[in-house]
Amino acid sequence: MSLINNQINQTFDELEEGQVFNSGGRTITETDVVNYCALTGNWIAIHSNTLYASKTRFGKRLVQGALTYSIATGLIQFGLGIQANYGIDNMRFLKPVLIDDTVFAKATVIGKKVKDEKYGVIQFLMQVLNQDGDVVQQGEWSLLMLRKREDLDALVASTLPAPKKA
Repeated sequence: MSLINNQINQTFDELEEGQVFNSGGRTITETDVVNYCALTGNWIAIHSNTLYASKTRFGKRLVQGALTYSIATGLIQFGLGIQANYGIDNMRFLKPVLIDDTVFAKATVIGKKVKDEKYGVIQFLMQVLNQDGDVVQQGEWSLLMLRKREDLDALVASTLPAPKKA
């Protein structure tokens, strides 16, 4: 993996196919897994029962795939040009993620489609890698983005407070 460049602050028109963004690592902890179980109600034994998990082909409790994905979406930081999540296609969980694994995210621009004058849809190949460099999860993530820098700047400016007149 190359240097960390996990901030996507560009607009649709500024991004290019083949452009790659890489995150630093984050270790997934016991606390993460238990909190995710509590938040979602996903107390499936492979995630929450040490004895049960020890008898499976993995021999240990696994991190939920959706938790791994959620963490990856935070490792790549999307700026204000993103307007909506359009969807995830071909999501695959390729290898198990274990408690205490460190994960990294890689987002590669794989497609661009102009929607209209103001918006476009960017498609990223989102990959999650573990500490050994194995791709453990990947999917194609489509996001609705503002096309032009001036539209983004105008949107941001409209959200800032105006100074009070004396």
